[in-house]
Amino acid sequence: MRNPGWPAVVLIAAALAVTACGGGSYSAGSPAGGAYATPASTAPTTSAATQTTALKTESTRVGTILASSRGLTLYYYSEDKPGSGKSVCTGSCATAWPPLVAPVRAPAGVRLPGPLGVITRVGGVTQVTINGYPIYTYAGDKAPGQDAGNGIEGAWHIIKIHATIAAAAPALKVVRTSAGMVLASSRGLTLYYYSEDKPHSGKSVCTGSCATAWPPLAAPVRAPAGVFLPGPLGVITRPGGVRQVTINGYPVYRYAGDKAPGQDAGNGIEGAWHVIKIS
Repeated sequence: MRNPGWPAVVLIAAALAVTACGGGSYSAGSPAGGAYATPASTAPTTSAATQTTALKTESTRVGTILASSRGLTLYYYSEDKPGSGKSVCTGSCATAWPPLVAPVRAPAGVRLPGPLGVITRVGGVTQVTINGYPIYTYAGDKAPGQDAGNGIEGAWHIIKIHATIAAAAPALKVVRTSAGMVLASSRGLTLYYYSEDKPHSGKSVCTGSCATAWPPLAAPVRAPAGVFLPGPLGVITRPGGVRQVTINGYPVYRYAGDKAPGQDAGNGIEGAWHVIKIS
């Protein structure tokens, strides 16, 4: 059975446009631009995020911004290339702009401007990314609400938050099936990905009668509490306007043949439909 590979990262929400302030604005190459971190070539497992810290939002002179678990303002660097898996801020730069270390999770009820991901820096430090951009704090900020780094060199920008997730967004679940612990809908029905879909293409090849047998998982949803998903949550818009949830760029589906929690009758059909394992 084919497995396209899922990087184990923390994520919560679909991408939403944000505005950078004080010396620059978001563009097609900013965290709102839709880039994803490059998927790993192997299939990692997932586990409870017992030591994961929650990011925060803080009010500064430029509005509501994303902050670390200590409340310190977070920044992206426009000289970094999103989705490259690298940071160009090294040496003395990284002393002034300490990388935000993984794992983290999004603030409750907040839309981030892109999926959470990670890169591994030289030396092995795992740095958080948002929409493919490495994320940093600034050594000049000493307390929550400070944003002294915003606009420095015209390249360092805060991450402004404009909207929150509707409180009604249902949470996904983890259920036990014959295949093991798998990701399920808020009703407990097993979820699947289709290996014929091209990840990050923004499209699903399962249409017509296929989509009747394999109903798309409709957005919005939330990740199960305390669980690492096998990739960032996102959305695509299907023909007709239905917004379908994605995980690591793969559209996610239910199977019409599953009638109750714990069933996984769709697993392995055509050698292309697979449950999303959580372990």
